[in-house]
Amino acid sequence: MTMAVMVRATLGHTGRKLKAGAGTVVLFAAIFLAGSVRVLGALTPHAEMIAVAGILWATAFLGFAAVHGRALLGAKLR
Repeated sequence: MTMAVMVRATLGHTGRKLKAGAGTVVLFAAIFLAGSVRVLGALTPHAEMIAVAGILWATAFLGFAAVHGRALLGAKLR
């Protein structure tokens, strides 16, 4: 939910269309996979799955900076 709000606010406040691009879809997929792997890791005895979930989670938020950082640092579109 946090990622969705961040993307929506970024697109809206920078004057861009409220449409998810390919990069944004990958971010949402990474968040979904992180949550799924985290739950699966809690249900199984594989502790490394928790680390994988954390890596996916961090990748999604770093990906947000990579995908939307230029829009946040640049001028607003008209």
